[in-house]
Amino acid sequence: MVRDKVSLEQWFEERLRDINNRYSPIPYNPLAYNYLTLDPPKSDAEGILEYLHFHRHGESLRATETQDAKGDLDAWDKIARTQKDARILSFGKGPIKPFQEDVVHRQLLQLAICYEREQLTAEELAQCFDTYCACPKKNHDADALRKMRDRFEAELRAE
Repeated sequence: MVRDKVSLEQWFEERLRDINNRYSPIPYNPLAYNYLTLDPPKSDAEGILEYLHFHRHGESLRATETQDAKGDLDAWDKIARTQKDARILSFGKGPIKPFQEDVVHRQLLQLAICYEREQLTAEELAQCFDTYCACPKKNHDADALRKMRDRFEAELRAE
């Protein structure tokens, strides 16, 4: 049995090396995850706060903290809401209120933005969603996806 496991691991490692050789480096667009602070590396807890904050409020936590430092009470309220969501999750006090965005579509859109070599047309984006989206919908509206992308990229660029 150990021999089979070793053989499987070797086969797996060879396949990974082959994939890396063929497709590395994979270009990516850092705009897609602009709301996350990557330098210096953050803890998991800080990363979760950044994720929750952006998806709840449509802006990065650091942008809201900048406004809070200027005395903006709305920014303080947003930070408090994010902290409350994090505590609810951390202490298992129930689910948090769902984000107002379509999470499935938003995550697939982020991946498309991140790894596309050039910006997809609305029709190409709809075809991508028709093929890879986890939702039950089989014919995604190209214009609706274009508008979603425009709104999402505007939020990301507002940083």
